[in-house]
Amino acid sequence: MHFQLQVFVTVVEKKNFSRAAEALNLTQPAVSQQIHSLEDHYGVKLFERNSKRVEMTRAGEILYQYAAQILNLHQEAHQAINDLMGLVTGKLSIGASLTIGEYVLPKLLSVFTKQFPDVEASVSIGNTEVIADNTLNNRIDVGLVEGPVNPANLIITPFLEDEMVLIVPSGHNLALLNEVHTTDLTEETFIVREAGSGTRFVVEELFRTLEFHPKREIQFGSTQAIKNAVEAGLGVAFISKWSIQKELKLGTLAYVRMKGHSFPRPFSIIWKKGQFQSRAMKEFVNLTVSSDFLSALEAPMT
Repeated sequence: MHFQLQVFVTVVEKKNFSRAAEALNLTQPAVSQQIHSLEDHYGVKLFERNSKRVEMTRAGEILYQYAAQILNLHQEAHQAINDLMGLVTGKLSIGASLTIGEYVLPKLLSVFTKQFPDVEASVSIGNTEVIADNTLNNRIDVGLVEGPVNPANLIITPFLEDEMVLIVPSGHNLALLNEVHTTDLTEETFIVREAGSGTRFVVEELFRTLEFHPKREIQFGSTQAIKNAVEAGLGVAFISKWSIQKELKLGTLAYVRMKGHSFPRPFSIIWKKGQFQSRAMKEFVNLTVSSDFLSALEAPMT
């Protein structure tokens, strides 16, 4: 019965027998047979089938609610037994917002997987809002976010302090200074993210705080593109300090701070209140907030 429920849930989520068969590494007739067996067992029709997709009947909708819970409880029971035996195994789904996902999480996962090689980790990247929503809806076990989130139904624990700094090419005249004033920037072209980007929102807030508006802007669609543009001498940019560690070591970029201002922001780890925490998730959280990992990440900035 457990396998039949797994097949049923997969068909629901894939909305197609062929895609479900591919995901389960089964033939389509085998998937159909398992669904027919379930329908015979309950004496109801679970799907309305057409040439493009399948839709659940009302009975299918009811069964899906219970089947998802049963499969989740089965996984939790299996994990709890492993935990009892001191094993750190199983699957761990992690979501991360863009800057963390690109520049912090790879280092974190490198340390984690060396310590716990039997944990199968999967990662999804999105903006902070998407990661928080996925956490609340049990699509991921734990999230790493760089923006504010609604604390309702979420445990939010800061684990790393970020800072927005002004980056310039290493040969730029401003690279010789530790601090600059807005008057030093009036003739500079600013490299910025596209409208609608979370990073663009943070930078616009920063400009408002400084009461400064760039004379010229060039938009790029990613943090990496912004760094490349600054290295090429197209302009300067405000960017997360954690995204420029490699360039600082290579000497291709330099950073300065604004005189009389600092722009810190916390990176936080989040999970849903009351959710079951596997041993793998507990170990990941513990590592993320540990002083050992923070020391390993410590940037060469003062």
